[in-house]
Amino acid sequence: MSQAASPIARIARLLGTLPDLLTAAACIVVWISPFAFGTDGVKTVMLMLLMEFLLVHGTGFFTAIAFADTVAKYKRLLLMAGLLCFYALFLMAICALFDATWPVWIFLWLVLSKVAWIFLSSRDRAQEARQQLQAWAFSTVAYLGSVFAGLLLPLPQLGLTDAVIPQLGMSGSGLWVDHPHTAVASLAMYYLASAWFKWLAGRPLASA
Repeated sequence: MSQAASPIARIARLLGTLPDLLTAAACIVVWISPFAFGTDGVKTVMLMLLMEFLLVHGTGFFTAIAFADTVAKYKRLLLMAGLLCFYALFLMAICALFDATWPVWIFLWLVLSKVAWIFLSSRDRAQEARQQLQAWAFSTVAYLGSVFAGLLLPLPQLGLTDAVIPQLGMSGSGLWVDHPHTAVASLAMYYLASAWFKWLAGRPLASA
């Protein structure tokens, strides 16, 4: 029976890693060919990198509240709503900076989907809480490690050359704006690390 189930388990694990692998692949494509997905490809990757910070930062709080079984469910929902409002302020600032609104809806969808999945889960609560916190801890380390790797490693510019950067429509200044390949590479490394963790864990992470 276990031998028959093994291929199905491998397929399930692969499907769990597929979204992150596709995202990482898209980042690599943008790194090589900045306009492969349109003129805002690099800007979109930077928005995703910033939005992922909010999701990674908030996942620990949402998980702790969701599994606080000693607290009434309506109080937990109120606490989550308060956290959503708090993170929404930062998200709106990011949207205003980049003149885009779609990150708001993606952020809300990801958070609400995560909350619903946790509350409706039929699995053992203690085991699920432990897995969620482990996933959050890994995401935090992977995110910080990827960002610092992008900053410190001598990464090639590939398609994001100095001649192309003025065509990206980036406003402001800073390392990511002046050297956008570091941000694109950081997000690619983060999602590759996330896919690796999901494959080892045998189940998809609830924030990526």
